[in-house]
Amino acid sequence: MNKILAVLSISIVFVIILSSFNSYLLFDNIQSNQVIDEKIDVLKNAVEEESLSLKNALTKIEDIESTSSSLSEELSDLSSQLNSFEENTSRIISDLKDDLLSQNKTLNEAISETRESLNQSLTTLKTVSADINKTNIDLQDQIEKIQSELSELDLINSSLTKIQLEQTPAKVYENAYKSIVVIRTNAGQGSGFVYNKSNIILTNWHVVSGPFGLETSIEVEFHDRTRKKATIIGVDAYSDVAVIMVSAAPNDVRPLDLGNSSELFIGQQVVAIGNPLGLTGSLSSGFISQLNKIIDVGGVPLIVPVEQLDITIAPGSSGGPLFDLKGNVVGITNAGSSAGFNFAVPSTIVKRVATSLIEKGYYRHPFFGFTQIVLTPETIRELNIINLDPFQTGLLVWFIESNLPADEAGLRPVVQTNTSGGLYGYLAKDIIIAIDGQLTINDGDWLAYVSVNVSPTQPVTLTVWRDGDISSVIIAPTYRPPFEE
Repeated sequence: MNKILAVLSISIVFVIILSSFNSYLLFDNIQSNQVIDEKIDVLKNAVEEESLSLKNALTKIEDIESTSSSLSEELSDLSSQLNSFEENTSRIISDLKDDLLSQNKTLNEAISETRESLNQSLTTLKTVSADINKTNIDLQDQIEKIQSELSELDLINSSLTKIQLEQTPAKVYENAYKSIVVIRTNAGQGSGFVYNKSNIILTNWHVVSGPFGLETSIEVEFHDRTRKKATIIGVDAYSDVAVIMVSAAPNDVRPLDLGNSSELFIGQQVVAIGNPLGLTGSLSSGFISQLNKIIDVGGVPLIVPVEQLDITIAPGSSGGPLFDLKGNVVGITNAGSSAGFNFAVPSTIVKRVATSLIEKGYYRHPFFGFTQIVLTPETIRELNIINLDPFQTGLLVWFIESNLPADEAGLRPVVQTNTSGGLYGYLAKDIIIAIDGQLTINDGDWLAYVSVNVSPTQPVTLTVWRDGDISSVIIAPTYRPPFEE
């Protein structure tokens, strides 16, 4: 029984195992079939995609074959055109060669003919050149002779021109007298002349300046005896110049021209026209007796150099014009002093001052801020300047005002000292011997340059003797304070 049960149990177990194995095989078969089906589907999709790609590639190949066929046709056409171009080019080159050969032949023939002609011309030119050389020698002699004659003619013409330009005093008077005026104020009378415009008149400052200042009642009388009220445009006491104006002048009056007084020379003949002692339109003639003089006239604070005249300038003539014999105004006259010293303010200064008075109403003189002493043997001895050679010249810097250009530029005044004998003496520190290269032997040299060439704020270079050595000092002047009466 137990064996049967054991056999039965084993059989049952075997059956179970066999059944399980069959079930496993069946399940595994099912899974394998599913995997195979999935792979088949993937392959189908891949085959379909590849088939589509092949179709697209075939289409592109067909397009390329079509394009290639078209290009082949175009290449064939181009080859045909190239062959035609080569044939035409070959023909044109051949024709050009023929033309060039023909032209070269013609050119060679022309060159040959020209060479022969030039050879003949050269022979002729050599002959002519020899003749010209001979003629040139003769012409050169004649030219030198003519040039010599022309030089003589130039000298003669220059002399004639000078004679023609210069006039007699009578001619100068005839051309100018209508431009001279009488100027009357409550303080007296003087002279003047029309300048710049027919209603502008130049005269002396002291003619229109009374004891209480500038005159307010001024009357101008012209050559035809007509009279006009005048007003003051501007005055400058330091140069004794005034500019006045009237409403109008007679039609036959012309403005006078200012000449260049720097060209004057001692001994030159000049003409003055004025109204001495009420005698209108009076002529005086004489000579320049000195130039660049510094004078002290009572009541007139002149600081500019003047022209000394060998002419009688009586009271009433002050303010009138001084002429050279060309008819140019070279100064404004001044009656000077009772001693008969007569002078004129140079036209170069007058023009400078008058222009400023007309444009601005004032004129500013340069001011350096020092006083000087003209060195002579006498002044060196009298002032007892102990460190100078007795014949030293120049302008000794004597005094310097504080905070003015001379002080700021470092100029040095004299130093007072005592001599061994107990007397007062001085030590020279700075001596001005030139300004901008112009020698300054005296005040006239200094002011002649400064008055015409220097303006306020304009730097100048002073050549200075300083303790025995020569130095340069640059100084820019300020302007001189206005004159106060």
